[in-house]
Amino acid sequence: MNAAFQLPALSAGIPCEFKPDAGQDQAIALARCLLDAGVIQGAVDARRARDPLRTSRAFLEQWVRERLQGLHCLFPSFRLMLEGASSATSLRQREPGHVCVVWHTDCSAFVVGEALERLEAIHPKLGATVLSVIDRTSAKLIPTFTPWDAMGTAQDYYWYGEQDESVALEEQCGDDPNEREAMREQMVTREKIDAAFPPWATQWPGQRKRLSRRALQAIAGRARSRRVRALVSDLLALEALDLSDEFLPDGDGWFVGYGAVLTWKPDDIAVRIFDDFANDAVQGDYVDWMGEFDFSIEEPDALRRKLGAMEVRFAGMRLLDGLIHELSSGDWHRVPKGMR
Repeated sequence: MNAAFQLPALSAGIPCEFKPDAGQDQAIALARCLLDAGVIQGAVDARRARDPLRTSRAFLEQWVRERLQGLHCLFPSFRLMLEGASSATSLRQREPGHVCVVWHTDCSAFVVGEALERLEAIHPKLGATVLSVIDRTSAKLIPTFTPWDAMGTAQDYYWYGEQDESVALEEQCGDDPNEREAMREQMVTREKIDAAFPPWATQWPGQRKRLSRRALQAIAGRARSRRVRALVSDLLALEALDLSDEFLPDGDGWFVGYGAVLTWKPDDIAVRIFDDFANDAVQGDYVDWMGEFDFSIEEPDALRRKLGAMEVRFAGMRLLDGLIHELSSGDWHRVPKGMR
């Protein structure tokens, strides 16, 4: 793992934000809702009962921790937002009596190029398939900035929506060849991105050639390398999850809530693209959380259903975390080819 950014610890807890006049009644109603939904379990001593908001936070924190044990590199944090707290973020306003739970994480860079290229050598299209599954699933789990995102962001952010920097150079430099060359040296260009990644890595995942599920099952059962067998088994499990759009973030502005940047080599151009875009995006409206759901404190059954639906998200987060950890660690050059 190459951590370019500071990672938080899950034990940092679940901050609670609420307006001063929310009152003790609302905090008590929240705690009662969590109790009826099964989040608060067992006896609560008198000291904790006197602070229902803190008690709600502690039990929610415990509930999340139990479901995200054993993470290696992606550490989402959860925040409990009571009515009136949305001024702190670009969250949309909620109805009175509703509470919103949002989750977010700091972003880290992980070098995966060696692993994905070795997987391509072990079996054609295997590395591309692994990357495609990450591209297709991570947005609903812990959003991951991949080479495809680097290319798309460069097109939108640097190149005015074009395939390369030609129009941007014309807009900025006109017909001055010396100024064009100086700017090309400094800016992110199509040539620099093409040099940083293999062509298949920056393709749209819907067009990227990949292996069938049947082919992946064969590799998971018969690959000579135990490491490859385990990785492909987890890949199959991740792709099989039924992930809906139910918990996607609903805010105004540019999305910057990524939990990982996948690079081909340490400190490659993907880090620069992400940093430039994110630093500029946060000057205006932006969305820096990766998921959310809201519930009425008067409807514990509805909350129970939401929490049940979150279980598949937690399973996916654990699988994605393990996959990125495996791709970014160890010596992949020594992983043997062939089937047993």
